[in-house]
Amino acid sequence: MSDEHKMTSQDKLVLGITLAAIFGGIFILGFIGLIVNIFG
Repeated sequence: MSDEHKMTSQDKLVLGITLAAIFGGIFILGFIGLIVNIFG
């Protein structure tokens, strides 16, 4: 393993998009389930 473990701005951008996609997907699925339970 090398000592080059500095986060570049692109790495931070990719990580942020990935985390946002994961949390957003979970939130949307939960929100859809909540709506289905209320109005279903």
